[in-house]
Amino acid sequence: MWGTHIVILLILLLFFGVWRSFTSGMLRGAIDFSKLMAKMESDMFDGETKTFVLERNGKEKAIKIKTVNNAWNSIISPRESSGSLYFGLKQENSLHLDFLSWSSGGVMLMTIIEKDGNKIIKEEEYNLEEKGLAPAVYTLVDLVERMSSITSVWDEFPLDKK
Repeated sequence: MWGTHIVILLILLLFFGVWRSFTSGMLRGAIDFSKLMAKMESDMFDGETKTFVLERNGKEKAIKIKTVNNAWNSIISPRESSGSLYFGLKQENSLHLDFLSWSSGGVMLMTIIEKDGNKIIKEEEYNLEEKGLAPAVYTLVDLVERMSSITSVWDEFPLDKK
């Protein structure tokens, strides 16, 4: 009899713990993180690789993007950096993103600015330590997919391949 009550109590405590972790955001954060990790290796363009232009310190470089991970690594490496990413010849006349990542007090921060030419469409700052990578990555994915949908004729673009 007491054994049954103890088992029921333990099951109730287990369910309460799961419910509590889900409502506090810890379980949700773990689920979102696992979804993000699965998405990082997924193809962005149905198996196709597209060439974008990465501009840092006034130097342009062609980069190939196939997966979400390729796009993320292009702007986050090195960890403290800034620049622009665009698809086509002229960022002044097209949709592109400017980015800035830095560390402040041991906390990694990132700003992503969506621009159409010189006009700022949206600017968001992300605390990568507090909110995790997901919000910044999903913003990046959305913008890269929209940039690549704009038609551009430039298969052979002579950029520094360093």
